Amino acid sequence: MGQSFGWRKAFACPCINPNSGAAKPNCPHCLGKGRLWSASVDGKAGIIGRDALRDFASFGVWDQGDIMLSIPSDSPLYQIGQYDRAMSTNRSEPFSINMTRGQNDIMRTPVLSVDRAFWLDGNNIIQEAGVPIIGVDGVLVWNINVPPVGTTYSLTGRRRQEYFVYAEMPFDRPIHYGLTLPRRVVIRRFDLYGK
Repeated sequence: MGQSFGWRKAFACPCINPNSGAAKPNCPHCLGKGRLWSASVDGKAGIIGRDALRDFASFGVWDQGDIMLSIPSDSPLYQIGQYDRAMSTNRSEPFSINMTRGQNDIMRTPVLSVDRAFWLDGNNIIQEAGVPIIGVDGVLVWNINVPPVGTTYSLTGRRRQEYFVYAEMPFDRPIHYGLTLPRRVVIRRFDLYGK
């Protein structure tokens, strides 16, 4: 029972300023996020219904797209903690985003397919780009009809849903008289983590 997730443990990046807690925006390791993540480990978790999430929302920290997981003690996800990432491997969603060639054209979440890429030329005419290939590191590899450097372009396709644990919640109950009971963890869409 449940759904499959890929869990990536978070580590604080050494670039973080100890006085402000801010990451270096140009850090080549964390890309300004302040966190590094391990390789993905597969595990299972159940998604809690809306009634329990509505109770959680009464705390005032719920946001659109948040989901609550029930994690059994025999799943690797049982050890999930703050800022860890969880990618749903059973679900996907469509996306259509704007990117600027040469500035922010790295995909930060796993992409299943790209259907269309295009930009507006100097005369406001739509120019179709060749569909890029997404490299392992998220870098777009263009073959034909490449948008000019500095140009904003539209990219449409399908991607996996990825989340992160943004706070330790009061639902954690891993030990009760020696029993490892299921944990409840609220995860938030990774695109809300910041660029």
